[in-house]
Amino acid sequence: MRRGFNLLMAIGIILILSGAAIMTLKYVSISAKHISDSYIKEQAGIFAQSILEATILKIEGHDRNASSTNNSAETFDGNCTKSLVFNSSDGKFHADVNITKYYLYNGVDNDGKYHCSSNSLDANISTSESHGYVMIETVVTTNKNNAKIKGSTPIRIVKRSLQRP
Repeated sequence: MRRGFNLLMAIGIILILSGAAIMTLKYVSISAKHISDSYIKEQAGIFAQSILEATILKIEGHDRNASSTNNSAETFDGNCTKSLVFNSSDGKFHADVNITKYYLYNGVDNDGKYHCSSNSLDANISTSESHGYVMIETVVTTNKNNAKIKGSTPIRIVKRSLQRP
């Protein structure tokens, strides 16, 4: 009778230890996925901020007197940049940037010329303090085909910002 009890006790201890091992492994895998997703989300946020700064530089550097080039990554509304497309150098992220409004005092830029050919992007303002602002919307998404982030939760970050280039 004693040997039978010891066998049942040994099987019970093995079941308890295997259950604890399974729970530990499950917790570790959940924790690793959470840390990985948090890291990728933080990278996407930093990429979105750098895209915002690059957009401001593109708006500042755009020559409104020159004819608009037919670049597939940029679209124009007359002389105004309307949208831009960026991809990260490592291929993890894709960014679509839409410039929704140019806030101009009496609808003209600093040189006194009309800024955009159509009124879809112009927003006339009546105070010179707000002159020159642009409303920028940046949407950053992960590239699901990238091998470095395959299997992680898809990330989509939308940033709306009012900036003065």
